[in-house]
Amino acid sequence: MSRDAVVGAVRALGVDGLLLVGDSICDPDIFYASSFLSSDRFAVLITDRVHLLVSSMERSRASAESKADAVETTSDYSLKSWIEELGSAEKAYMRVLEEFVSARGISRLGMPSNAPAGIYRGLSGRFDLVLLDRPFERVRAVKTPEEISAIEDVQGACESAMDVAVKLIKKSKPSGGILVSDGAPLTSERVRCAVELRLAELGCETLDTIVCGGLMSSNPHSRGTGPLPADMPIVIDIFPRSKISRYFADMTRTVVRGEPSSEIVEMYNAVKAAQEAGLMCIKDGVSGADVHEAVCRTFDDFGYKEREEKGFIHSTGHGVGLSIHESPSLSERGEMLRSGNVVTVEPGLYYPDTGGVRLEDLVVVRGNGCRNLTAFEKELVIR
Repeated sequence: MSRDAVVGAVRALGVDGLLLVGDSICDPDIFYASSFLSSDRFAVLITDRVHLLVSSMERSRASAESKADAVETTSDYSLKSWIEELGSAEKAYMRVLEEFVSARGISRLGMPSNAPAGIYRGLSGRFDLVLLDRPFERVRAVKTPEEISAIEDVQGACESAMDVAVKLIKKSKPSGGILVSDGAPLTSERVRCAVELRLAELGCETLDTIVCGGLMSSNPHSRGTGPLPADMPIVIDIFPRSKISRYFADMTRTVVRGEPSSEIVEMYNAVKAAQEAGLMCIKDGVSGADVHEAVCRTFDDFGYKEREEKGFIHSTGHGVGLSIHESPSLSERGEMLRSGNVVTVEPGLYYPDTGGVRLEDLVVVRGNGCRNLTAFEKELVIR
């Protein structure tokens, strides 16, 4: 994250300043603008400088940890006195916000389109407010070397967790159509728990790991439940976030313990070839739509032409950073790729009567190609 990039992005918006209010755990733009991690509400005001407004107990931590040029507290604007006068903590906070913004001589004030409605309404009588859709989308899409390094670290943790999952499945034995380990069915829940435990050991958290086998895997976002099947695909999709840097990583592998049908093998080969075609296409100046088209064309060549409710039913990929899904998109409407973008390449095929197959790598866009951050093997059958 670059302070200069944040200030430059706001300068290009045509406003006197941009105000963000909320917590930086849930709002990645607030964390991006401030580099301050807090579950409590605070305000960030960006002009030609970055200003924070925090509670008095957070002044020292915000001063030490954030990249703000100035840190002030609600006590500096007499919050307690306003509460006594107005009889409402929320009304008092609005008065403090008004003074905090006014102190910078701001008239035309930008706010993100997802700003709290109460904050917008409270400030609308004092300032010329402009709602802005995703004000940091473009600058966040191009990662600095430090951001790429942070993502690469999380990807290392992701691969370690994937290794745990694959080894658990490999250790199991097919029995009666399901996988059995240590005398009990090997379930999606058991593998997911092992993945999440490993990620926690490595300082990461995960929102909803997918370990989905059999026909359930034909739904790309099914997290999976119950015993894992033998001889059928098991889709493992892990997308952890570092608890420290707040950056995500993302990868998917599909494996079979036992003997897959020829149909599953053909699907896997097509998905692998489609992914390779997408990876070969990626470079600075190529559009995400071009990459998606290369993947679709490969599936067509393999005879998988369906697009609506079965076959290849999602986009080729998406940007990854402080959000698990961000710009740029590798899809029919995908924008131009730029050096420094970090994107997934994750083609898949899904058939309700067969199951699903997906492979996903995470790459950095470069001037003459891409650098793959994913080193984990791609083997369908594990023995």
